[in-house]
Amino acid sequence: MEATIKNLAQKVMVGLVIGLVLSACSITTTSVITDYDRDAQFNSYQTFYWSDDFQIENGKTNDPLFYNTLIKKRLKVAITDEMKGRGYELNAKDPDLLINSHVVVQQKSTSQNNYPYYGYYGFYRGYNTGSMTTTQEREGALIIELIDKDRHQLVWQGYAPNVLQTNTEDKQREIREAVSKIFAKYEYRVDK
Repeated sequence: MEATIKNLAQKVMVGLVIGLVLSACSITTTSVITDYDRDAQFNSYQTFYWSDDFQIENGKTNDPLFYNTLIKKRLKVAITDEMKGRGYELNAKDPDLLINSHVVVQQKSTSQNNYPYYGYYGFYRGYNTGSMTTTQEREGALIIELIDKDRHQLVWQGYAPNVLQTNTEDKQREIREAVSKIFAKYEYRVDK
């Protein structure tokens, strides 16, 4: 009898650990949303460049798409690695694709009841001596767009919500991981 209870307790513990691991994975998993132009000839694209730099270098400084920040620099490094890994070449003179990337910052409010026994005892006849705390957090969604330069047409877009956090200490790693998640959905490569 004692061995059966011990065996059952071990199975319950293993189940709890597996459940916790799976729930942690589902919390940190970010869904990536993509869309593309079904008429685009992806097999004809071989080169890329940055849409903001291309505009500036071609005399269109009155219409900047972004403000070039440290995050922008890190995005360009990570995207370059992904594109080169797929066989594309960086070409400032006459690129096939222009890449536009930006971060959309969103405010997120979280409320928490500070009443120490809420959840166990709950409210007693509508009275609650605890307090509510609302915290404001900023999260960043990453958008990467590939534009056919000659047609001036967006041909592919990847969007990853909530991938950049304000409290992250290693922004470079966080940006690289976010770009990698988006490009995991980009199935095209240069045929050489």
